Amino acid sequence: MEETPKKVRRYDIDWLRVILFALLIPFHVGIGVYWNLYGDEINPNLDGLSSEERWEIAENGNDYTSESVDFPSMILHWMHQWRLAGLFMISGMGTAFAFRNRTWDIFLNERVKRLLVPMFFGAWTMGFAGSILTEGKDMDLMALTGEFLWGIVWRSLFFWVPFVGKLFALGHLWFLWNLFQYSLFLTPVFYLVRNYPDGQMARFLRSLFTLPKRSGVLLLLPFVLVLTEILFKPWFPGYIGVGYEWFWFFVFFAFGYACIVAKDEYYEFIESHRMLITCLTLLWTIAFVWIRLEQKNTGIPYVDGGWLDKGIIHNEMTILACIIHSFHAWFWCLTIFSWGAYLLNKPSKNLTYFNQGVYPFYIVHMPLTFAGLKISGELGLKNSFAIIVATVFVGLTCWIFFEGVKRTRVTRFLFGIKEIKKEKYAENNPAIEET
Repeated sequence: MEETPKKVRRYDIDWLRVILFALLIPFHVGIGVYWNLYGDEINPNLDGLSSEERWEIAENGNDYTSESVDFPSMILHWMHQWRLAGLFMISGMGTAFAFRNRTWDIFLNERVKRLLVPMFFGAWTMGFAGSILTEGKDMDLMALTGEFLWGIVWRSLFFWVPFVGKLFALGHLWFLWNLFQYSLFLTPVFYLVRNYPDGQMARFLRSLFTLPKRSGVLLLLPFVLVLTEILFKPWFPGYIGVGYEWFWFFVFFAFGYACIVAKDEYYEFIESHRMLITCLTLLWTIAFVWIRLEQKNTGIPYVDGGWLDKGIIHNEMTILACIIHSFHAWFWCLTIFSWGAYLLNKPSKNLTYFNQGVYPFYIVHMPLTFAGLKISGELGLKNSFAIIVATVFVGLTCWIFFEGVKRTRVTRFLFGIKEIKKEKYAENNPAIEET
């Protein structure tokens, strides 16, 4: 009698999901300090300065923008290139597991509950709280109530509008909206692969990891990312998942799904080519730093996109920038997944707890970030000290909030906390279905 294959759990994917989401807190704190994205009144580095002093800073180089090339700003810009890409890949992996034992209609129904419900509730509540903190509104209870109710209306009506809807209605929760769209558009592919595991689509996805000299993973897949940039990047800069980023992250999501379809071939590749991947990643990082400095020197947004404003559709430098940007992000994703497989594929009794905390932390952290930066400013802290204090504050208050909302069925539903049955948790990768 043939023995049933033993299911092997991949704890590394769960851990990477937790780690990459956790990096969101210091990243959002950091860009509020070094890039001044939340306004002068929140940035502790500008706290206490007069308007004339702030204008002088802007005139002498405007250090507090994403164009800065000082070390902290470069670290933030470097992290931004692969952290979200890695999360979208993990989301694609989680989707592959989620679709295995579901019909397409059950899958989409669960996507609505797991993505759109937390997105809307978070936009209504955390978006409102964030606007109060950043705009410094001083209103009585009646005015605040009216503002909150009006916010529910206009956020619900305009969330889907490209750029404007994400920037003003969804804010940091745009990630959930993109995930829902990607899941919806790729459902026919999920259906074909699940129902026909030996069909052409499934064989094609697995073949990407078995091409001679591993050219599929090392060249073909990142080249698809490059083509995406070449087609869409000149027209609009990437920002909060719009412009070229919408298509670029879509490709990363699809690649994550393909990794699980070709699970054995994928893990064999990243585990046997770990050092090669790491060395190539270091080379692409050097190239990224160079193209980032060129962007600063020329004023052409090679990395960020939208160079049509400079009268350019494409030239040699923009094509080279697309290549460097996509290969850099792809190889950093491969690096974190390969080293994650090596170092993090270990069980932990805390993993379930951390996984359930991902969505609540993500949903509530933004207004708490604004509050943490204000507190740092009140304490007279600047730069790294402000970031450390604000990050600790945000982490602790998010944890307290999570402890509160996880205790009732209603709040668990509203904040996307998935119930994980003990008998199911022992199976193959159920926790990453949460993304």
